[in-house]
Amino acid sequence: MTLLVLGISHRSAPMSVLDAIALDTSGADALVDRALAGKYVSGAAVLATCNRLEIVADVAAFHGGLADLGSALVETVGLPWDELAHHVYVYFDEKAMEHLLTLATGLDSMALGESQILGQLRQSFTDSQDAGHLTGDLSQAMQQALRVGKRAHSETALDSVSQSLLDTALAAAVPHIGPLEQVDALVVGAGAMSGLTVATLHRRGVNRITVINRTLERAERLVAPVGGRAIVLDEHTLAREIADADLIVSVTGSRGTVLGQEQIIAGMQQDLDDQPNKFLVDLALPHDISPDVEELPHIRLIGLEDLSAMFADTGHRTDSGVVEVITEVRSIIRTEMEELAAGRRARAIAPTVTALRSQAEATVAAEFERLRRKLGDAVDDRALGEIRKSLARAVDKIIHTPTVKVKELSAADGEVDYAAALTTLFDLSAKPRPDGIDRSKVTVSAPGVPAVAARDNHYVAADGLRPVADHTLDVVEPKNPTGRTLRLGTRRSMLARSQSTAIAQQIAAQTGWRVEIVEVVTEGDVNMNPLAQMGGTGVFVSAVRTALLTGKIDVAVHSLKDLPTAPAPGIELAAVPPRVDPSDVLIARDGLSLSELPAGASVGTGSPRRAAQLRAARPDIEVRGVRGNVDTRIRHVTEGRLDGVVLAAAGIRRLGRLAEVTDVIDSSVMLPAPGQGALAIECRSVDSDLGEFDAEVRRALGSIHDEATALAVMSERAVLSRAEAGCSAPIGALATIEGHSLSITGVMADDDGRLQRVTRMARLPRRSAEVSRAEVRHAARALGAETADEMLAALGITIGGSAGTNAPAVHVDPRTAVPAGAGRGGKGGDDER
Repeated sequence: MTLLVLGISHRSAPMSVLDAIALDTSGADALVDRALAGKYVSGAAVLATCNRLEIVADVAAFHGGLADLGSALVETVGLPWDELAHHVYVYFDEKAMEHLLTLATGLDSMALGESQILGQLRQSFTDSQDAGHLTGDLSQAMQQALRVGKRAHSETALDSVSQSLLDTALAAAVPHIGPLEQVDALVVGAGAMSGLTVATLHRRGVNRITVINRTLERAERLVAPVGGRAIVLDEHTLAREIADADLIVSVTGSRGTVLGQEQIIAGMQQDLDDQPNKFLVDLALPHDISPDVEELPHIRLIGLEDLSAMFADTGHRTDSGVVEVITEVRSIIRTEMEELAAGRRARAIAPTVTALRSQAEATVAAEFERLRRKLGDAVDDRALGEIRKSLARAVDKIIHTPTVKVKELSAADGEVDYAAALTTLFDLSAKPRPDGIDRSKVTVSAPGVPAVAARDNHYVAADGLRPVADHTLDVVEPKNPTGRTLRLGTRRSMLARSQSTAIAQQIAAQTGWRVEIVEVVTEGDVNMNPLAQMGGTGVFVSAVRTALLTGKIDVAVHSLKDLPTAPAPGIELAAVPPRVDPSDVLIARDGLSLSELPAGASVGTGSPRRAAQLRAARPDIEVRGVRGNVDTRIRHVTEGRLDGVVLAAAGIRRLGRLAEVTDVIDSSVMLPAPGQGALAIECRSVDSDLGEFDAEVRRALGSIHDEATALAVMSERAVLSRAEAGCSAPIGALATIEGHSLSITGVMADDDGRLQRVTRMARLPRRSAEVSRAEVRHAARALGAETADEMLAALGITIGGSAGTNAPAVHVDPRTAVPAGAGRGGKGGDDER
């Protein structure tokens, strides 16, 4: 949650402005509805009292949220922004929370420390909660404010120094109408403020309380707890009740005068000279009572402006006892803010602690499996069960104290990044865990597919600490050569060659084949125009596929997200190895995260998908287009042309540059491209075989295939396929598999950059004699297609839209950052853009 408060109060505006923006219940509801209609507002509540109007909201971003709330305010009150801007105050994030606590305790009220504001805030919370207008975080923030307000009144002498508006008015009324115990009071209106008025009158011992309102039921609810009278408001009953009342309090806040000379004269039955004194209190904005009623004999009127002046004249703010109480209340607020900050820090460490425990569990599982295989049948299942429990208990005891202490330290100390320390100490960031599996240590499988041990198929994990392979190698020699040679084609960037060489090493180790690395130049390597202008689809793969079909190479390795969704004639997708982290990462100056980048910061990306999601998350930053390999893009940051660049985590990991990452962007903020982090290994299909060796190649590639990854990326790419979009389209998708459950989340941007996010889940059929692999894959693709259909329908767009609509409008000239030592792998595009 990010809390934002936009308000106008007696501290920022004169009564004339507060009068002009005063809202009744329907107006406050309209303001909430308009605020919630904003793109950046998730939840909202309105506090409308006689001397303030505030919108408290849960927003996705500061500037976007402020624009939404400002527009809602202007539309509701009917005043232009340039008239309101001088009187508006804004609080954001921690300052907004501190303001809520200050407000709830009464320290921001006209009457210092008054308790009525607590009731008004509680009413606002209840109404918004009942209407479903609050997010969970906003609800919690308002409840915390109410709790702190109650605590301030119960733990300090705040009530002894506070004076509510009505209390002050009643003190002024006594000399005019006598002791309150002998007074009959009439309350006009039955809104939230009327409830507080009735409670205050009852507390002060007023003789009789009558509430008159157009809706009798509401009036009855107010007076029921105090034994008062409820009357339906009309012309005749109003005159009668005015005649009987000594004290009249009007708090309707309706547009137009409720009580004028005509009503008062009617209530006094024309005999103005022979009447008891009457004291009128107008606590409403706009005014309920016409100021000229005070010209009548025996009448005294006091309104908000009079009460404001009375508070300004009192010297209690300098009274040492009052100052001491205020200091105590501020100490409570400060303590609460510190505890909230500690709670946030403790919650921030939780994912890291979870990752550590998951790593420990995976280690136990792997070690137990190793031991089970080694012992074979020598130990029975019962003994094996006890061994597994002992392993788990030992590891749990070892990590228990560090995990407890790191939570305590994180909560107590905001200066040290304990999450980063824990991640470094236990090497958590080096584990590719997009779906909760460390593929370098444990077996992986898909529904109905036999498990494949990663260590048995020579899988090369991308730990992020070092490149997965030497990109300068032209030949990979096997330890046990068979005399056969396989030609593996790849693009020429450092990243493409590194990841392709890692695949070559895996193939060589498994087959004994000598693998030659063949470099193929693609259009994406030599054309530095924005990808969207080049059509995006296939610019990195077409030349490599041509080399495959013509026999120049036997196997092609691509970043899977670069592949067109349509099948290529004569080519077969033979293997999808285990996926590396599919997320996007930020590399920014000064170690900044995405949320810490200052307004106006320039962030580079060549992807319309990333650009659209960046603008949604941070509309206050500038998104600029970039092309080139990883080193080129990072140099834009290190040399000051950009404040940050967004890249794929997989590419950074495969190059061993994880230490340069300043922020891993959560999938709730930015979904990756379909297939991001996965590789595609293609070979010639049966109908395009150039010799018997092709069949051997297909069989060999099957041993490095991971069906779980394949099913996930098939579902993701089905989103692209159904939308008839290319790999550079503003579409993101991420699928995960747990057991037989497939879950996919997709995001799509329309031509205006408006995002639609959809999550779907389904159980995949179990592979069996009756259910083929093709049927399981069909189910995965169907779920992706359904996700695309839902997003297209929600956005109201047709398939095949422009991929470049959301692309950055401004591009960094790639000629300004040619990497040092440009040569093999030194220039060209980047597979993991």
